[in-house]
Amino acid sequence: MNHTAMQILLAALIVLPLLGAAGALLPAPPGLRGRGPDQAVLRHGVTVTGVVLAAAIALAIGFDHDHPARMQATTDISWIPALDIRIHLGVDGISFPLVVLTALLTFLCALYSYFKMPAGPSPKAFVALLLLLESGTLATFAVLDLVLFFLAFEMVLIPMYFLIARWGGAQRQAAAWKFILYTLLGSVVMLLGLLLIGVKSGTFDMVALATDNGPKSQLSHTVQLVAVLAIGIGLAVKSPLWPLHSWLPDAHTAAPTVGSVLLAGVLLKMGTYGFVRIALPITPEGMHTFAPYLAALAAIGIVYGSLACLALVRKGAKGDLKRLIAYSSVGHMGFVLLGIASMTPTGVNGALFANIAHGLITGLLFFLVGALKDRYGSTDIDTLAGSTGAALYGKAPRFGGLLAFAAVASLGIPGLAGFWGEMLAMFGAFQPAAGLSRPAFLTFMVLAGIGTLLTAAYLLLVVRRVCMGSTPDIAESTAAVEEGTATDAEAAAGHQGAPDTRPATGRPAAAPRLPVIPDLARYEYAAWTPLAVLTVLAGLWPAALLGLTDPAVQQLLGGGK
Repeated sequence: MNHTAMQILLAALIVLPLLGAAGALLPAPPGLRGRGPDQAVLRHGVTVTGVVLAAAIALAIGFDHDHPARMQATTDISWIPALDIRIHLGVDGISFPLVVLTALLTFLCALYSYFKMPAGPSPKAFVALLLLLESGTLATFAVLDLVLFFLAFEMVLIPMYFLIARWGGAQRQAAAWKFILYTLLGSVVMLLGLLLIGVKSGTFDMVALATDNGPKSQLSHTVQLVAVLAIGIGLAVKSPLWPLHSWLPDAHTAAPTVGSVLLAGVLLKMGTYGFVRIALPITPEGMHTFAPYLAALAAIGIVYGSLACLALVRKGAKGDLKRLIAYSSVGHMGFVLLGIASMTPTGVNGALFANIAHGLITGLLFFLVGALKDRYGSTDIDTLAGSTGAALYGKAPRFGGLLAFAAVASLGIPGLAGFWGEMLAMFGAFQPAAGLSRPAFLTFMVLAGIGTLLTAAYLLLVVRRVCMGSTPDIAESTAAVEEGTATDAEAAAGHQGAPDTRPATGRPAAAPRLPVIPDLARYEYAAWTPLAVLTVLAGLWPAALLGLTDPAVQQLLGGGK
């Protein structure tokens, strides 16, 4: 595919959702209203995001996979000459997978919402905000100017705020305010760091700044330290890095299903992408100084997130399953940040792989938990375990099997996508970049290893409690009923308050019938199957992704050479 066509495709990826957002607010043409205006605007969302996904796939086909380190589909137009701010777009092996992931997840969210629109105001505003969010996220991964990066980075905050505040669940207003305040305050500090780089170097161009013979040499050690500290705080809030993560569980718990999917699947990646695209190549000396502290906080976050999940999943804790998955994201993103902090090709490649894996797996988990809430009216783990008894597997076997698959993928089992990123991040910590304390990073690696064990523990407990339920009590009481040895009271107690069906004659009662819930619907298959398939493919064929990222990472860490 020629360069002009690639330019048009990349620009279309950013502009089409903006045009679609404006179109969603207009009345639907009479011939396209379907059963009503609500259905028409939801169909509009599916159509626009589908076209954007098709453009991303076309961009993937035209992408030069033999030279992924080279910026491709580039556009460079002067925007504000007085400040040397340019509309500079382009993708390479680092940003390109994130662009495709964003287009895919947004389309799946629009498709899911067409059939399962969250309760709230008019779908018009919902679709417009969803498309605005997509445009901002895609722009974040495609722009190559520091000012444009900041604008795109901020562009996603308002639509996500309203998605949480207007279509969220309980405590949605408080969660939305916490989200916007944390991220805005972090962004203000980040802007100061970006402006410092631009003023001291004389340019905001990210490609020039990342090249050894470019303006980067004008940044002194002190300037780099201050810039990394300022930029790092803003990126760390979005990543999220412990202890700046506290907005995340509330936002995820209150957000509608598609809001949680996009927040975990792509918005968190904006922070870690910023570390790789800006902090590592543009301010390497400052990053080298702060890398041990970043790694230490990442390792603490891995263990902390796992311990928080273990506390939520225990019996009687009244833990929320959405909140548990949110805390699991703190741990998983800790592996991403640990890989980045190692400042090695192995660690950074692992971080980029873990980014994609987390987007696929956690996106699938939030879809599933949202569907559980629709079926049961709650995501309280004790309630789910009590109501399902021994039977998500028995009552909805495909649903239960897919939930177990996503949980196993999340714990990082070999052969699935979650394994490779975490393993490579730990390998990066095992042998960090020259000048970094190896004993310290070995300690962080050990903490990360402990985190993997704790992750396996809480996710297997989730599967046991939600998919299997309270199997021992049910099994024992059912067996007693079938044998005719249980009393009426024992049978009733064993079945969690189910009415006694035993005849007055003393004959054995029939086993109580567990409540029936629907298994996977066709639209759920359509929305979730791509994520499950890609999770398997990425686990079995990691070279497909690493082949894109590794050359670009090698060049990035080598000063653009």
